[in-house]
Amino acid sequence: MIRSRFLRLWILWSLLYLVLAVAGPNGLVPAPVWPVISQHLLQARAWLGSDIEAPDPDGGPDRLVAVSPRLDVTPYFETRVVRDPREDSIAANLAVAARTPEGELVPAQEVWGGSAAGRPGELICQVGFPLGPALLLLPLYALLGGALATQWLGAILGGLAVAIMDRLMTDWTAVMGVGEGMPGANALAALAGAGTLWLWIVPYGDTFLFAQVVGTTALAAALLLGWRQHPWAAGLVFGLAFASRPAMLGALPLLLVLSVVRSPEVRPRLREIVARSAPVLMAALPFGIVTLVMNFLRFGSAREFGYSFMILPSFLRMRLLEHGQLSWAYLARNLHAVGIQPPQLVHDQAGALVFPLLASDPQGMGLLFVTPAFIALAAALWVNGRRQTMFLAAAWLSLALVCLPGLFYYNTGWVQWGGRFLVDAWPMWLLLAALGLRRLPRGPAMLLIVVSVISNLWAALLVVLRVWPGCCM
Repeated sequence: MIRSRFLRLWILWSLLYLVLAVAGPNGLVPAPVWPVISQHLLQARAWLGSDIEAPDPDGGPDRLVAVSPRLDVTPYFETRVVRDPREDSIAANLAVAARTPEGELVPAQEVWGGSAAGRPGELICQVGFPLGPALLLLPLYALLGGALATQWLGAILGGLAVAIMDRLMTDWTAVMGVGEGMPGANALAALAGAGTLWLWIVPYGDTFLFAQVVGTTALAAALLLGWRQHPWAAGLVFGLAFASRPAMLGALPLLLVLSVVRSPEVRPRLREIVARSAPVLMAALPFGIVTLVMNFLRFGSAREFGYSFMILPSFLRMRLLEHGQLSWAYLARNLHAVGIQPPQLVHDQAGALVFPLLASDPQGMGLLFVTPAFIALAAALWVNGRRQTMFLAAAWLSLALVCLPGLFYYNTGWVQWGGRFLVDAWPMWLLLAALGLRRLPRGPAMLLIVVSVISNLWAALLVVLRVWPGCCM
């Protein structure tokens, strides 16, 4: 029964996301030469040394460009064929370095200005993001080749994440003493699949959002595996999570508590805590080591993911140089963008209200406008029982730790329906919301879920209709 529900939810939600991907701006068809929307696929091809079949601009036979296995993606950048305006966007987010006569790597933007195409023969182009998604794509690309596209893979992972959260929320509410309450499991699954920014993120498949799909799905899987006492598997997928989105390392308290605290009556001894935590940490450790080593090999610093080398708009570049990637200087702006920023009315040049009537601000939109059901977290502040208290405290702590880096980040995420960096904590938001909603009267709880679904369906509709969230302002 449990397995059949899990598979049913996985298939149904994956199909919905696939339909949205087909109808959306990126479709499902992979790009054979230059991946129009995903740098992670580009990185996997570079590691494998995938040759380039470059179309002849004059209509002649394709030209084969041999590529040996490598860390950088320079050959793909130099051989790219510009057929779509989105290509400019992905090229602008490459980490482009120049090597000085002394052998030091410096951001190319500082040497040649804002254009990544200024002197291509002297550039070193890297994927400037954490490598978790590329690690996942590596064996898949070796197996599937050009049939692999992050759009359809993201849809499958997105559906899997909803099925995982359905199982997690069922177990969580049962342990917290509200397992028989309302709203029911189907309503909570609808909240997970269509009532949050997840509905907008999953079908897109681009570099930024695909990384969040991979990381968030892996984090949800790690929590479920830890709960079900599979510590090695939990640690492995948790490693993939923080290798995709480093902020997800903040979910370690909840993962460890779920893995360690097994009995509601017996407090685990120190030896038991170490024995149960060690497999989780040991399985995750290789991902951390590989990430740091790859950062050092590519950028000369274990702490550098490539953001300092990205070709950025001048205002972002100045902000980065002045305050760094993380700073208190960004906190007030980011809190406003993801906390209280209301949706914007859309007017034409004459001032008349026009479709789509309401849209998000490019910087983001307040969390409770995106998912009003999260107001129920106010009813998830207390619980009875020692084990339950530990679970609840770990969930709140992990939620805060995962969200904090995004609040101090130099960029809000730009052009989004809400604040997409908050999705890194998606499993914790949903677990706490499930507890809170079960404590509310049935009518208000269901209303909050319905309004949340409507909000995010509106965002999905605007994507399908090519009225991008934020861009119509």
